[in-house]
Order: sequence, then C-alpha cells, then structure tokens
Amino acid sequence: MSRLFLLVPLMFAATPAMAADKAPAKTPQKVQPKAAHGGMKVDPRIRAEFERTDANHDGFLSREEIDARVARMDVGKSRMSPDQAKMFANRWFVTADANHDGKVSLYEMQGLFRAIASRYDLNHDGVISLDERAAARAAVIDGGKGAAPQGR
Repeated sequence: MSRLFLLVPLMFAATPAMAADKAPAKTPQKVQPKAAHGGMKVDPRIRAEFERTDANHDGFLSREEIDARVARMDVGKSRMSPDQAKMFANRWFVTADANHDGKVSLYEMQGLFRAIASRYDLNHDGVISLDERAAARAAVIDGGKGAAPQGR
C-alpha cells in the first residue's frame, strides 16, 4: 500500500471499466467509524488527498468537488480540456460511488484506488513498479483507445 501513491494523480484520471469494490452502507456521521467498514484502515496519504478534495469538509466528496479536483490536474504534458476534465470526473465519480448514494466516502475512494492499483500491478507483487506505472500512465493518456494493463 505504501507504493500506491506513485499512482495517486493517475488514479484520479484513470477511468477503469471495472466496478469499484462494494462499500458497506454509510452512516450519517461526518467521518465514518472503522467498525462500519470491517475495521478497514485508511492509508494516511489517501486520507490527506480526500481531505484536500473535500472542500466543504462534510466527510464526503460531491460531484462538484471531484469536478474541481480533476480540473486542477495535469495529464501528460498539458492540462485536460474542460470537456475532457468533465468526462474524467464524471466517470471517476460514477465508478467510485459504489453504493450509488450521490457522494463518495473516504472508504469508497480507498476502495477505488486499491482496485485501480490492483489492475495495474501486472506481476501481482503488491507494488506498482516504474514500468507498471508507465504502462498505466500511457493507458490513461491514450484515452482508453488501446488495451489497458490488466493486473489482478
């Protein structure tokens, strides 16, 4: 998991065809207790990214917050066009919102990041190597025209 963050910027842009891991139902609290998620620990770097993206600090990511985060990203050597950013943000949100409640929890975000990392871990060693990262980046920049790397 410590190497997962080689891909954080890429993960926001990645739009996997697979569904995100199913997250349990949300509790109405701002930050959900670990017990509600089977004791799942959250990587502190995922938590930090979540908190930077959660502009209104309500403990969930809205479509607007994801749109704003993706609009600030660079992909390749240039910034995405507004239309591309909107498309990526929408696809990321739909995939991340595993329980379809119109918002993304910290645990849903971590589930998506883990699924994406697993997809790009081509040799299944639990680490995204520089070569695997380059292949994942190329697949995202290519816009899904070629075959995406398939890990687990």
